[in-house]
Amino acid sequence: MASQIKYYPVDNGDQSLISVEEDSYTTNILVDCNIRESCKGDTDATQFDAKKDLVASLKKKKVNDVENVSYIDLMILTHGDKDHLLGFETNFYQGDPKNFKKKNKDDEEIFIDTLWFSPMVMGTAGNSDEKCFNKEAKRRIQLHRDNSLYKDLPGNRIVIVGKDMNEDLSGLDLVRKVPGDVVKRFNNRDLKTFSIFIHSPYQEQLTEEEIDRNRVSVVFQARFKATATSVDFCTLAFFGGDADHEAWKTIIEKTKKYKNDTKEEALTWDLFMSPHHCSWTYFNECPQEDHPEPVKTSLEMLDYKRGVAKVIASCKEIKNDDDNPPHYAAREQYVKKVKAENFLNTATAIKNGKTPQPIIFEVTAQGPMQPKKKEGSAQNAGTAATGTLTKVSSYG
Repeated sequence: MASQIKYYPVDNGDQSLISVEEDSYTTNILVDCNIRESCKGDTDATQFDAKKDLVASLKKKKVNDVENVSYIDLMILTHGDKDHLLGFETNFYQGDPKNFKKKNKDDEEIFIDTLWFSPMVMGTAGNSDEKCFNKEAKRRIQLHRDNSLYKDLPGNRIVIVGKDMNEDLSGLDLVRKVPGDVVKRFNNRDLKTFSIFIHSPYQEQLTEEEIDRNRVSVVFQARFKATATSVDFCTLAFFGGDADHEAWKTIIEKTKKYKNDTKEEALTWDLFMSPHHCSWTYFNECPQEDHPEPVKTSLEMLDYKRGVAKVIASCKEIKNDDDNPPHYAAREQYVKKVKAENFLNTATAIKNGKTPQPIIFEVTAQGPMQPKKKEGSAQNAGTAATGTLTKVSSYG
């Protein structure tokens, strides 16, 4: 099976699964989560069962004496808004890994080996899922503060992304990553064909008196190579949570200042998830009618595309109306850059009957490619990632 990126259809929300195949091992990285109770059990034909598909997609392992536990190597939370963390409380295991029981497996709680998050978790939670995430992150942080013998075990591992002078994070340097860092080690495994370039949040963004939660989203570039000895990247994909135009302006300025736009190709992209669910905030202030012109830096970022680049809008169907986001005007700006056929809306791009399906890209030496679908073979809602749409395919 090839490495791949899967963008789940979760309306105005984010949930993506990066799967890296290397040396007969799959490293699964979940970026945000949005698991709606109304989707479970295929009761609504217009909603995809993201939880069922995720569980079927993940590897299984033994936790304590419990066999076949679904787990992810790494979860990256871009920020704690509800639409990026929905369902965390009830669908993911929280607490000491030594206390994981058969009941947790029976309840289909997913085990998280490593958590990535920004120092924002030290602040006030805005919803119940964020409250649970913050509690779990702080539990793991304390193990590292105490230099516990168990701090590096699966279920206790952490990476804190960014620096925050408003919080005491002293003694945690070994688990800190900051903008400009290139990460190649995931869940205690060094990878040769995959890395992440961290772009945000910056310290000055995290120390503002009134922090804009969207502006301090974790932004990163996922980088794939075809082989361990390859010099060039075959697939470059951007994830940016709800980062607004000011955040992207800072990213471009800092990246160019340190010449990482050329040394690391850190601004180049083949796949770009439109920030904030195709909101106008990527291009300028809202409402769009009062700020109709896109800022130059946001357009410049889109010009770093290469080849037949794709923009993925993780949102409900985009209509030319006042129900924003998604913003139709934002869609039009993306289309100007990549053409309509390369702008993919998770709600409408692939459907099985009335049910939207995940948008999947396989990583190939020629770049990211969508698996070809044979007539009548569309994947049913809530089926495993190893179904027809995700098999390694030919691209003749």
